[in-house]
Amino acid sequence: MKRRVFLAASIALAAAFTAPPAMAQTADDLFDPATVQEVRLFINSRDLRLLRENFEENTYYTADFLWRGQRARNAGVRSRGVASRSGTKLALRVDFDRYTSGQRFLGLRSLILKNLWQDGSMMHERLAMSLFARLGQAASRESYCRLFINNEYQGLYAIVESVDAHFLARTLGEDTGYLFSYQLADPFHGEDLGDDLGQYKRRFEPQNHEREADSILYGPIRTLFREVNADVDAVWRERVEQYIDLSQFVTQAAIEAFLAEEDGLLGINGMNNFYLYRLAGTNRHRFFPWDKDSSFLLPEFSILTRADENVIYRNAMSFPDLRELFFQVVESAARSTAEDAWLETEIGRVADLISSAVQADTRKPFSTEAFLESVEILKDFARLRPGLVLEQIAAAREEK
Repeated sequence: MKRRVFLAASIALAAAFTAPPAMAQTADDLFDPATVQEVRLFINSRDLRLLRENFEENTYYTADFLWRGQRARNAGVRSRGVASRSGTKLALRVDFDRYTSGQRFLGLRSLILKNLWQDGSMMHERLAMSLFARLGQAASRESYCRLFINNEYQGLYAIVESVDAHFLARTLGEDTGYLFSYQLADPFHGEDLGDDLGQYKRRFEPQNHEREADSILYGPIRTLFREVNADVDAVWRERVEQYIDLSQFVTQAAIEAFLAEEDGLLGINGMNNFYLYRLAGTNRHRFFPWDKDSSFLLPEFSILTRADENVIYRNAMSFPDLRELFFQVVESAARSTAEDAWLETEIGRVADLISSAVQADTRKPFSTEAFLESVEILKDFARLRPGLVLEQIAAAREEK
């Protein structure tokens, strides 16, 4: 009898070790565009009250992060954003290693839980980043989630991939260069701000290498804008290309132009909503897009809006090949979104995906009816924008 019991136990133990493991979850699963995830945060009730009361501050609080049974304990959460900050529907940044050194969640050091406060359709940024990726450009991955804090539904949120070392490794294959988040201080159009490194320090917040000297962090940025502002002569481009990838800048500006972006590289408040990255071992910089809630302004939005205000763009456009690259990228965006009605179809698909979560979201600052109206406005944009843009390109080429 004992032998049979021992044998059965041995067989069960062997089966436990040989059974196929449960499917491991990855960051790709978290950013699955076809799924509305469920994310839960657990925060001390006193800390949650303070977080809501002091949502204008960047104070961190301890929280557990739970998704599909996987928990990151003692993560740091804080309020984030500018106009999107809210004590009612918190906009949040989650840093998994804030209090636990080296902690990662699915390989991620941090992520953004975006409250979708400024966009009635709740999909401007998701669609914009999808187009960047569709056109082969580096862009943050995004998905949606129903967010619960202490088991209370907070509404529909976007899960946004942070621009950090993980993002750099995924998109560029290297992550040891110098990364900066642009901070809107006052209107800046790429002018030479002089010798004072402090003028650049207040605008470009380091995301790594924070302890290095200001001369190392900001010296190449100062030189970048000094060279950009020099007279456009026979060697201007050769000098400038040592400090900035002009083709990449023009490409990003072109995609934003198609998207009728009001607050990007050529924004109404000057340059805004981007990350600047200096490639490892070089002085050469490139840009990454960020925060596209202000896209899709109007179908008839001119692709040359504020074209003369930005120094980098204005001087780059004096070179025929870069000017033509701009038009080619805008044209590619127009044709790509119109092909098989991709953009309109994507709008409908995403709207269907999030509809029930939107209706249940009592913290959103607009009605469900306003959401449905915003979706229809987006569909009109998708139908009209490609043709209007192609007409603008043809007219601009004729003028030149």
